[in-house]
Amino acid sequence: MPHSSENHLHWDYRDGRVAAVVAAVVYSLWVVEVVLPLGGTAEGALAYQESAFARFLESAHRIAAILVMLAAGLGLALGVRERTGHLLAASWWAMGLFGLASLVATVFPGPCVVSTDVTCATESLVEGLPGATTAQAVIAVIALLAALASVIILTIDRLRVKDRAWWLVAVLALLQLVSSAAILVMAVLFYAASGNGEPGVEFSALQRVHLGTVALWLLAAGLLPELWKRSRPHQHTRSAR
Repeated sequence: MPHSSENHLHWDYRDGRVAAVVAAVVYSLWVVEVVLPLGGTAEGALAYQESAFARFLESAHRIAAILVMLAAGLGLALGVRERTGHLLAASWWAMGLFGLASLVATVFPGPCVVSTDVTCATESLVEGLPGATTAQAVIAVIALLAALASVIILTIDRLRVKDRAWWLVAVLALLQLVSSAAILVMAVLFYAASGNGEPGVEFSALQRVHLGTVALWLLAAGLLPELWKRSRPHQHTRSAR
């Protein structure tokens, strides 16, 4: 994390990479938690919101949102400088918006914990569940689209600079595009049908798949060395207090 010297404390490019990777691990928890006790294909922690693990996931999601914003900020400040164009910077900005929307989503009451869970926000709204608001649905859409925009822009940028890993980012972008479109379609269907015909909301396999693609995108952002550069000792310093 921040590296300190005798009189100064400065951020290093490695801090941004670690933040992105840790955030990816947190988002992947929503995928793997179905194998834990009380888990299931369409259940998991959200079906037992008073459980200790459900509260842990909610807190972890909030921390992950902060880490995403940190990674995006350090990517802008300490990441590689583009010789032409600003696509990489736009990708970092979109990632930062995703992190901000995710953090804002954690302050809303109601059953929807995951920021990109548009279907939950829509279903809880049309079914009149306690704590459901239109603002939460809007924030969920913003978070989902910001993550999608970031990985698509990153794909174009990697292709433009002839990065050998561009095809990997393209695959991640395609997976996230397909899952995002499916979630939006499901949300529209829920809205048109005034819910799914059953009381309450559940976290479906599709939503877990989408979070898996988000986790892979964050992992790639942290692990691809071409997105980062080593910071110089005399740059990006601030006085320690």
